[in-house]
Order: sequence, then C-alpha cells, then structure tokens
Amino acid sequence: MKKILSFIIALFAAFVFAGDKIYYPEFEDAVSFYASFDTATPDADISEGIEKPKAILGKLNFSNGIRGKALVCGKNGANIRYARKDNITFNRPGTLLFFFKGIDWKTTPGNRIFFTGIESGKGFFGLQVPGWPKNVCPCSRELHIMFMYSQKFKNKTFFAKMPGGEAECGKWHMIAFSWAPGQLRVNMDNLPGKTYQIDFDLTDDAFPYEHFSVGYAMDRQFLLDEYTVYNRRLSDGELAEIFNKYMKNTK
Repeated sequence: MKKILSFIIALFAAFVFAGDKIYYPEFEDAVSFYASFDTATPDADISEGIEKPKAILGKLNFSNGIRGKALVCGKNGANIRYARKDNITFNRPGTLLFFFKGIDWKTTPGNRIFFTGIESGKGFFGLQVPGWPKNVCPCSRELHIMFMYSQKFKNKTFFAKMPGGEAECGKWHMIAFSWAPGQLRVNMDNLPGKTYQIDFDLTDDAFPYEHFSVGYAMDRQFLLDEYTVYNRRLSDGELAEIFNKYMKNTK
C-alpha cells in the first residue's frame, strides 16, 4: 500500500502554515515513488517502499522549483540515497522522470553532472553528463545512460543529445528514462523519445546495491525537481503532456 499518509499530512501542513499549493504527480495511480521536495524535506511524498532517505551526502538545500520547491545539487547541494525495494524496479516496465535546471553552467568549471542512478562498483546505472569536452557547456553535450560493473552483462553506454542546447541553457528541462524487455527509451522535454534496442536483460539482480541516488553533491550546480518513478512505461504522448503542463508554470 502506498505510503501517502505522511505525504498528505506534510502537504496539509505546508498549505496551512505556508500558503503553498498542494501538487500531485501526473498519472498518480501508476506512481511507485515521488519526491516533490515541496515541503523542503528529502522525504518522498509517495512511496511503495521506505519514504525516508537512507543517506544524505553533501548539504541539503532547496530553492524555487518548476512548481513548489526543488533540490539543490552540485556545489552546496546534496546527493540523496533512497531504498530501492518497492520504490523502483527493473523487473517490470517503468519510467523514471525528473526536471532539472542548470545554474551558471556556461561560466562555472566542473566535471561530470550526475542526475540519478545506482552508484555501486558491483553494478552501476547512471544518467549523467560527462565532464568532457571541457570547452563545451554541459547543455551542449550528450546525456549518457550508463550501465557498468554488472555481473549480468558487459558495460553499456547509450547516448542522447541534451535537451535545449546552449540556447536554452539555464531553463527548466525534463528527462524521462523508460525501460521494457529488449528496449530502452529516453525522452527529452516534449520531443518524441529515442529508442534503443538492447541485447541484455535489465533486471534488479544486475544491480545488487540496495539504494538509488537522486542528485549530486559536487561540481556544477543545478536544481532537480518532481522526481517520479512509474510502474509502467509512459507513452510519448503522456510524457509530452506532463512536460507541457509543468512548463505552463514557468516564465
């Protein structure tokens, strides 16, 4: 049963004492994990598993998000680690979605930008922007979908152009990563997804580490918001609907 009682109580308190609007994720019936950060806490708002973080690396800070609050990542930000059990699984099709906004990426030096994944030497999965080429702003680089160190299959990296490019650097963007047997897909903003055929089984036992990471606590700063895991693969149309609805809140 989804642990939504603490979510309702926390958001009611935020509504009463701070005048904040209460938000819910789109297609809520398919959500297994949702962290909005709107109450300026790291606890998940909706979770099939444990809602509280197992660890927080770095400094916990929040700022204005695409709606409500957002998690500050990078320098003076945090990497939050949550329990994987029941919150996110690769044993069935699913979608992982979040919004991000780079902060001074054009002028701030740094290395890689790690958004989310499973950080372990016994099975690594990560959505990240590499630290190279050094003379290119991260917003003009590629997103790497990386699978490393697993005992189940060889190292694999898939590539997708970052959304918006330099012309929209510093604006809110959405990344959605979906999986199903024999196939992966990445959607950027409201564009049609890029599909990858895979010759390996993406399953939970390929990654024995029990936690997954949200955000990063080093290098270039960015905001991360509306982190959502779905227990089914959302369609291009559904993802475009989410993006368009959220972007109505931005200037």
